[in-house]
Amino acid sequence: MPFGELQLSNMTAIASPPAFHPPRQFANAAEWLASLGNVPPDRIICDPWPGTATEADLLRLVERDEHFCELIDGTLVEKPVGAWEGLIAANLIFILKSYLAKNRLGVVFGDASPMRMKFGRVRLPDVSFVSYARLPKALDPILALSPDLAVEVLSEGNTTAEMGLKLVEYFQSGTRLVWFIDPRPRTVAVYHQPGEPTTV
Repeated sequence: MPFGELQLSNMTAIASPPAFHPPRQFANAAEWLASLGNVPPDRIICDPWPGTATEADLLRLVERDEHFCELIDGTLVEKPVGAWEGLIAANLIFILKSYLAKNRLGVVFGDASPMRMKFGRVRLPDVSFVSYARLPKALDPILALSPDLAVEVLSEGNTTAEMGLKLVEYFQSGTRLVWFIDPRPRTVAVYHQPGEPTTV
C-alpha cells in the first residue's frame, strides 16, 4: 500500500532557544522522529513543546477542532485528514451501526474518540468498535482501552513506519482486528496481528 514518505525541510535557526530542554531520551532527531513513525515534521505540534504534552492538551485541541492529534510519549502528532477519507469513515460507521441495530454487540466510535493504549499513548482510530463486555462504565473523555476493531482510513501523509507502530500498539493493547482502508487503490488490508495482512 502506498504511503507518504518523510520529507525533511531545511531547518531555520532559532533566534533565542527555548528555556525548556527535553530529556535526553534520544541520541539525535532522527531517532526521535523514528519513534514517532517518521511522520513529516509539519505534523508535529510544538505548542506545547514536544515531550511535555499531556492528555489535557490533546483534549483541548480536539474539542476546539483545532487539530486532530494523537499523543505519543508527550508529543502531539497531528492526524492527516481529507474529505474523501472522512466520507469513507462516515459510510463505514453507518454500515456498522445498521448491523449493530439488529445485533446488539457493542458500540461504534468516530474519529474524535481518543483511546489510551496499553503503554499510555493515545490514538484516534478513524472508526472503532468496542463490545459491550469491554465498554467502560465511566464517562471519561479518553477511553482507557484499545478497541476490538480499529479502522484507519489512510491519507497520503501517513507513513509506513507510523502505521506499523499503530498495528503493534493496537494488538499489544487488546485489539483483535485492524482494517487499513486505502482510498487510492480502493483496498482494505485486514490484520489479525502485526506484520503482513491476513487478506487484502
